[in-house]
Amino acid sequence: MSKMEDLHPFYKVNIHEKRAAAYAARALPLASFITVVVLCIHGVFRNAFVLLMLTAVLNVAMWLWIVGTGIACISGCYAVQDLLEEIEASPKSGNESESHGSPESQDVVKHVIVIPNYKEDESMLDETLQSLQEAKGSEHFFVMLAMEAREVEARGKALRLEEKHANSFARLLTAFHPSNLEETHIDGSSNPEVPGKASNLKYAVAEACKAISIDSLISADSAVLTVADADVFFHPMYFEHVGRDFSKLREAGDDQHKWTLWQAPQLPWRNFYECPVVSRTWGYISSLWEFGGVSELRLGGHHMVFSAYSMPLRLAADVQCWDGDVIAEDHHSYLKSFYYGAHKSLKDPSDYLLSPIRVQPVMLPAKSTSVMSSDGYWASWSERWSQATRHTQGVAEVSYAVLAAWDLLSSVPVTTLSLSFLFKLVRVVMKPTMMHLVSTMQAIALAILTIYWLASGNQIPMCPKTLVFANYGVTGNTLLCGLAGAWVLTWPVVVPFGFLMAANYLMIRVCCLQPFEKDGKKSLWHAADGGVLPWWGSKRW
Repeated sequence: MSKMEDLHPFYKVNIHEKRAAAYAARALPLASFITVVVLCIHGVFRNAFVLLMLTAVLNVAMWLWIVGTGIACISGCYAVQDLLEEIEASPKSGNESESHGSPESQDVVKHVIVIPNYKEDESMLDETLQSLQEAKGSEHFFVMLAMEAREVEARGKALRLEEKHANSFARLLTAFHPSNLEETHIDGSSNPEVPGKASNLKYAVAEACKAISIDSLISADSAVLTVADADVFFHPMYFEHVGRDFSKLREAGDDQHKWTLWQAPQLPWRNFYECPVVSRTWGYISSLWEFGGVSELRLGGHHMVFSAYSMPLRLAADVQCWDGDVIAEDHHSYLKSFYYGAHKSLKDPSDYLLSPIRVQPVMLPAKSTSVMSSDGYWASWSERWSQATRHTQGVAEVSYAVLAAWDLLSSVPVTTLSLSFLFKLVRVVMKPTMMHLVSTMQAIALAILTIYWLASGNQIPMCPKTLVFANYGVTGNTLLCGLAGAWVLTWPVVVPFGFLMAANYLMIRVCCLQPFEKDGKKSLWHAADGGVLPWWGSKRW
């Protein structure tokens, strides 16, 4: 064929389809875990080299990931500090937007903020709306409260919030997601929607687009959609920063504004030091991962959007980013947008395949809360467990990424594939793979190796008997055994934990303590210092 109009829409694939490729993609994570366990058991009873080599490879992968993310995170902290100082030093102030042209013009960038929520405290939503009011240009915001019809108190809660905050924004709308909808797949099969953020957003964004289509104050082509969790505080200049970047990209004339997503590093530290240790531990890990990932974007790295992010409204509507039967809506929206971009780039068989989707870092951290139950300490542990189980279901995005890649490679002419695109495709698939599979498989392999070591009298075949830092004169494969964790060498432990501690200290100091110390009354964002208590007369200890 001379044109590509009939190209299979591989970005629309769904792992719940009734076909062999979808079944295989769904089985991939479990198959990977079983393979690692079988290889480890084989190593224990048959060939210790297999166990050592597998564990060493997984250890090195995780070590490089943690250290690289830690270095990027530390670099990102200083970038945040520089940007905050630049904003504070700027003579411009007030709540008026810098966007060129009349605010009534449909060419002026407008912000549509959708806040999905279910059974959230009304006081929290009230505080979130108050935080949005403090943002520059908030009087032109279109805000959508995305609520669930199955929540008994939702309509009364929405009415009270609208009465209190409606005059603060250009529009304050509410959508009530029905509970009886289905997700229809491209193979004709369907599944009931899964209650959660993805199905909520799918409905709410569609309702927002309907409202905007009949509103003379806004055009979908000049609108930026921001997804915001119910507990997120954006920096007062975040929307101005994104809108200005959107305008610059549009003026450049290469349509990159249509394909750019924006992500601020997110820190779950608004109530950090009030939370139990289980929530704080996850906060350290999550912050390093997300802050470091966004910081890596500045250095040419790759990262997916997470939790609270922005994207062109037209792109969100065209891609239909959120499927009703997925859990990890943020990662899914990025992956689906990536494959959509690749699909739309191929207009002719002579073209090279590419995806213009790009995530732009916004080094103005968003602040959210860590899990803490009002029912007490152990209830917080229970709620954190529930949160963790939801996060683990994000492994389905590995299956989606692989299935979409399979359909892509099966659909396009081989002559359209370039090495640069294949490299990018591998990076896209490997990101959720590292997050959900490699990290877990490394823990499994290291645990089995540790049990084997203990059961064998603190000795593993092929490994030296003495605990040394580096002694190439002893018998045994020192390097392989050290990388595998057959004993604990100093450098694999001290280095990553050193970066972890340094990065978290800098994030707290730069993003929470310094803004509060300079002007904690300026906004709710500035006042959110994490609840850090003084020690030896200073919060910085």
